[in-house]
Amino acid sequence: MKKLIVSFALMVITLASYAQVYKMYSTRNYHNQLRLNTMTGEVQQIQDDGQSWIICSAREISGDKESRFCLYETQNMWTFIMLDTYTGKNWQVQFSVKGEDYMFAAPINIFPLAYPEATSNWTNRFQMFATQNMWTFILLDSYNGRLWQVQYSTQDLDNLFCIPINKDELGSDNEKCIFSIQPLTSMYQYYLINDRTGDMWKFQWSTKGDDYRWIEKFK
Repeated sequence: MKKLIVSFALMVITLASYAQVYKMYSTRNYHNQLRLNTMTGEVQQIQDDGQSWIICSAREISGDKESRFCLYETQNMWTFIMLDTYTGKNWQVQFSVKGEDYMFAAPINIFPLAYPEATSNWTNRFQMFATQNMWTFILLDSYNGRLWQVQYSTQDLDNLFCIPINKDELGSDNEKCIFSIQPLTSMYQYYLINDRTGDMWKFQWSTKGDDYRWIEKFK
């Protein structure tokens, strides 16, 4: 009996360890869902009549970290943003019912914002937050407090960008999520909070240019 219980427990642990390799995301088109390989970043459009298409090929061919990639829904029903939570790279992913010519994955940020080692086992390091502007997200490095403004577009793919709000690390030698953000009354302003020390900053994103993006620490 004891051996049976141990075997069952090991089976549960094994199944749990593979539970997040593939993740399904509902869309606002009820005939279609997106299936994400959270280790490689491959995205498939799955239709309820049995058809499927790859709309984003693997971004990390030899991916071995579950839950490394995730998808964020946007206010445009056909568009998601895919984030590599290890490097901060992100892509605009679009599905469609019009055909494969309308399915694509366009890079927003192609440059790594962090450089994981083979032994790194980061959890949810980079996170994205939707703003009240449907085209704009805030990207946070929750390990050191760096921030970026991320912009997507369905009209002009040359208008995709990821711009730093603050370039300096506000914490170092840390491999845990210790920073979070909270919105203020103004749609452009947020608090950045170090949940470990209680230190706080106020920052602003903007569509008007770099002069309108700033961050300041509370004394």
